[in-house]
Amino acid sequence: MAAQMRQGIFKNGFFFALTGTPVSKIGKDTYTEFSYPADGELYLDKYFIRESIEDGFTVKIVYQPRLEKEAGIHLDREMLRIFLETELEEIPEGYRQPVEEGVKKRLNIIKVYLENPKRIAAIAQDIAAHFRENVDGKYKAMVVAVSRRACGIYKQELDKLLSPEYSKIVMTYRDDERDAVIDTYKQGVMEANPGYSTEEINDKTREEFREEETPKILIVTDKLLTGFDAPILQTMYLDKPLREHRLLQAIARTNRPYKGIKKAGLVLDYVGILRDFKKALEHYNETDISSALFSTDQIVQEFEALMKTLTDIFTGIRIGSYDRDTFLSAIELLSSDNNAAEEFIDTYREMRKVFEFLGPHQIKLKYFEQYKWFSEIYSYYIRMALRDKPDYDTYVQKYFDKTVRYVHKTTDISTIENSLPIIEFGPEYLEALEKKCDSTREKAANIVFTLNRLVLVDRHQTPVFESLLERVEKIIREWKEKSRDYETIYRDGAAIIQEMQQLNARRIQMGLSEFEYSMFLKIEQSWGQDPALADDIRQLSGDLEKSMFPGWISQISAKKNVEQEIRRFCRRYGKQEGKSIEEIDQLYIGLIESVKNYAGTS
Repeated sequence: MAAQMRQGIFKNGFFFALTGTPVSKIGKDTYTEFSYPADGELYLDKYFIRESIEDGFTVKIVYQPRLEKEAGIHLDREMLRIFLETELEEIPEGYRQPVEEGVKKRLNIIKVYLENPKRIAAIAQDIAAHFRENVDGKYKAMVVAVSRRACGIYKQELDKLLSPEYSKIVMTYRDDERDAVIDTYKQGVMEANPGYSTEEINDKTREEFREEETPKILIVTDKLLTGFDAPILQTMYLDKPLREHRLLQAIARTNRPYKGIKKAGLVLDYVGILRDFKKALEHYNETDISSALFSTDQIVQEFEALMKTLTDIFTGIRIGSYDRDTFLSAIELLSSDNNAAEEFIDTYREMRKVFEFLGPHQIKLKYFEQYKWFSEIYSYYIRMALRDKPDYDTYVQKYFDKTVRYVHKTTDISTIENSLPIIEFGPEYLEALEKKCDSTREKAANIVFTLNRLVLVDRHQTPVFESLLERVEKIIREWKEKSRDYETIYRDGAAIIQEMQQLNARRIQMGLSEFEYSMFLKIEQSWGQDPALADDIRQLSGDLEKSMFPGWISQISAKKNVEQEIRRFCRRYGKQEGKSIEEIDQLYIGLIESVKNYAGTS
């Protein structure tokens, strides 16, 4: 019908195809059907894999041959040639269309070879070891087997090596299963899921994989190779010959970003089909698939480039040295140059993902000392300059365990912190600074980092910080511009710290909440001191509380009541003090800001 319409009614029409994987083969060619290859126009518009990676919608896919030197694992070159020269994109479970008997016989030989239980047992050993070391606890994985029977054998073997709940099979079933391996597994899942059909069990398994702790490994042969979206899926153990768009669709299951920590999807090839992936994708334009797959060597090159970028940031500093002066110079460089700090943090985090991804690769030994130093600088900078807990305390412990095991635990962090102590802000801060820091340079650096934290993170936690904001920003600016000496910066910073402590002590003495004190300071700093101001603020706070129930900020009527109450107060108080309309309006804006920042803490 469609062909007749194209030749008849719509013979002068234009036809458009929206596709993620265009096909280019005899008798089935997206380009000849929907574009004009003779005129050099293959696409009306295109968005290829490279753009998707650059825009952050997908991550790279890295392939790695596995057990290629072990006898009886990979297909030999003749078997691969036979498969690649057929018109089939995979070895089918059954032949739904006429296939030449000679081709069928040769493909069946490959299938029998791949289903060999001893071969699958050897691969299962490798999968279990790799999964435990590199995947478990962080991501999940998929085993792609050549057939349903092979799926069943993989399940049996993996259950000997990993807890049985780790893996489940998702595949089609027949009412009259003739294969004992498949039938045994089918009966087991039916008994474990009474009242469910096999298709409902498959759906349930898919959702559990996405949302629950287990299963951690899906074993498939045909299902889920297209359209299955699970960002937590990072590793594919490929033991099935695939080619062309079927291969592209399958490996793309691993390329969804996950929590900002997945460097790449990983395809471990136990067949050998990716040894020459260009042959497997020969019907595609080489430019179109240039970013479809990356080798481990390419990731190594990326790692070395990232190392060079980090090294260049610290030009003139002794990378690898852990002495007091070197560490302080590195931290001072980062804290005085926002661009360098941002580049360092972004580059280090990217390099850390690559370091984890590379597993036991020998390139890590070559750069281990530099990587260790950069890791400690990063950790120390996050703690000292930003006054934040290093993210390896929680997030990194889970997702970057190799960095924790091989880097942080081989460095005596206590030695570094004793050499350059991190002094937490508190009532005894200045006294601790005098005792623990040897030089004026260290004192100035520490006080600048403390004030910087108050500006970046804590400014709305207490009105005292906000009241001194301009002076704090001035000191930080002078530190970055190196326009003042260490002694002056330290002296001015210490004066601000002392004033913070005095203002906070005054708040406590007056018995005002943070919210009330924020309004008090706004008025006092704008219009001067007034003995009755504290009582007026308490009265205003009591009036506002009537409308400040949980969630009031999203209630239009409550929000309007609060605004009207503040407006009345500003007019009454402004008239009493003889202030202009402009001054009253400015006070109103300031008090509304205090409400937004502190009303929840009163």
